Amino acid sequence: MIRRTVAAASSGLLLVLFASSAAAVDRKACIVAADDGQKLRDDGKLTAARDKFIACAEKGCPAAVSKQCAQWVEEVDHEMPTLSFRAKDESGKEILDVQVLLDDKPIAESVATKAMTLDPGTHKVRFVRKDGKSVEDTFLLRTGEKDRIVELAFQAPKVDQPAVVGATTPAASGGGFRFPWPAWVGLGLTVVGGVGTAAFAASAASDESDLRATCAPTCSSDRRSGIETKLVLANVSLGVGIAGLGLTIVSLIVANVGHQETTPKAAGFFFGPTPGGAAAGFQGAF
Repeated sequence: MIRRTVAAASSGLLLVLFASSAAAVDRKACIVAADDGQKLRDDGKLTAARDKFIACAEKGCPAAVSKQCAQWVEEVDHEMPTLSFRAKDESGKEILDVQVLLDDKPIAESVATKAMTLDPGTHKVRFVRKDGKSVEDTFLLRTGEKDRIVELAFQAPKVDQPAVVGATTPAASGGGFRFPWPAWVGLGLTVVGGVGTAAFAASAASDESDLRATCAPTCSSDRRSGIETKLVLANVSLGVGIAGLGLTIVSLIVANVGHQETTPKAAGFFFGPTPGGAAAGFQGAF
């Protein structure tokens, strides 16, 4: 009888000690859950933080810890973003029968009509239809953002338009008067030839006047030959000027034919010897 009483007392003591040990373990777990929840909340992992706060808000936890964790649950619920997805087909009609993948993980076989909670941050969503077509996008979810709608639309395949083959339209005529580089070369020769002709002819005329005033008609052949040489050079310069003028005119005609409705009249210098020397000028109209 005595033995039975001692055994019963021993069993009761063991149960008390075991219960006290379990209570101590529960209190420690509550404190650890509260600490972990705060760290997760600071890292923006609100879903995991909420689970920790719910665990430490249980009645088995110390009253102060349970009360604080319950408050934290309410705060996290306020901070937790909520969103829903919307899918549209090629015609813009809303569809639900698509698989939803969030951050490359399948979360639903169709678009849910209710909003879901999700940690703040950058996420990627992808819709996949039964025919294999898919569409995806990346979005940013902010803390406290509520009822966000993320919409993705399937696009019709692009069809390349065939190139139109046909005759090209010729460039319109006109475009203004053109002065090509050969015309500039010819103009330069014209100017050089004109200046040379005028200079040699004037010099020859001056020498001839001197001879008439000093030694005519008994002037030496050397003095007369100098005048003849200058006249020859004047004629050569005249030829150069005429050639340059011809090059200018031909170049202008070739460059502007078909580009203007009317061909402009040639313009250029004129020059030549005169009984008293030489004359030069510029004539033409545009």
